[in-house]
Amino acid sequence: MKYIQLDQQPELPVVSIVIMNYNYSSFLPVAIESCLSQTYPKLEVVVVDDGSIDNSQAVISSFGDRIVPVFKPNGGQASALNAGFKASRGDIICLLDADDVFLPDKVEYIVGQYLTLPECNWVFTESAPIETNEIQLDTINALFSLILANSPPDQLEDIDFRTGVRDGKIPNFTPSTSNLSFARALLSHLIPLPEVKGISGVAISDLYIKTLAVALGVGRVSKKNLGIYRFHNNYYTNLDLNKKRRIFGEINVSTGYWMAKNFPELDKISKKFLAKGYAAYLISNYSKDNFADADCREMLKKYLANCSLWKRLDVYLLIAHYYIRLLSKDFV
Repeated sequence: MKYIQLDQQPELPVVSIVIMNYNYSSFLPVAIESCLSQTYPKLEVVVVDDGSIDNSQAVISSFGDRIVPVFKPNGGQASALNAGFKASRGDIICLLDADDVFLPDKVEYIVGQYLTLPECNWVFTESAPIETNEIQLDTINALFSLILANSPPDQLEDIDFRTGVRDGKIPNFTPSTSNLSFARALLSHLIPLPEVKGISGVAISDLYIKTLAVALGVGRVSKKNLGIYRFHNNYYTNLDLNKKRRIFGEINVSTGYWMAKNFPELDKISKKFLAKGYAAYLISNYSKDNFADADCREMLKKYLANCSLWKRLDVYLLIAHYYIRLLSKDFV
């Protein structure tokens, strides 16, 4: 399917796909090939390996100059994205986790949205969840056709949620990492991201970047499945409840703290993230284990140091509110 009349566009934007990888050598070939097989012509594929200890670097090197490789010590998702952005040159940046896949015309579709909405700062799409044993290079085209045939009708929505975020409302239309794309002009205001790793490596994660993108710019949301979300036993799948809560706490506290520090005009939503995360951090009951976490206590302490007495009280009441709510839930 054609989304752009390519021969009628005098100046097409360059698109960079930034693939972030950590120990996914078995999934990397499909992910990289899905990017190299895009129908859109002005494209670069940047593959960031975040200090893998499997044979990921050998897999990446096997693609030669077809891609832009970035090898770095392990530093977590934010660190990988910082490195990938620095190595990229695209006017539009699409993100892809190494265990996921792009459909062949995803980038062409994305570019079409930016071209038809000149003030567009971000475009979010969707992915079809597929079991990992169904994703094979030799049958991938048939799988792509099946996904397109069963994808819901394209429901495009132009969104300006900037006031909502400033009022403390958390966007409910923001998907996972591999469904995010951003105009470089916007992303340059957000990067470098704070390189907070935490237990899972994602203390500063896509939650931080996509919330800020929505807070600072307008964009489009599509329900069209233009990628594959791979179901498999990843790091997060096999965690117990306490550790999942600890990770949730780290992500939200880190997001709230650094958002307040770097974008003080977003104080309401920053406070909400921080309080919700700290409640999960407290209730996780995971402090007895010796893990190098994101030091949520220190971030809360620093945040409160700049608050008035009344604001401190407000934060403590909000933490108590979320803590009580969490007591009756199986997760968060």
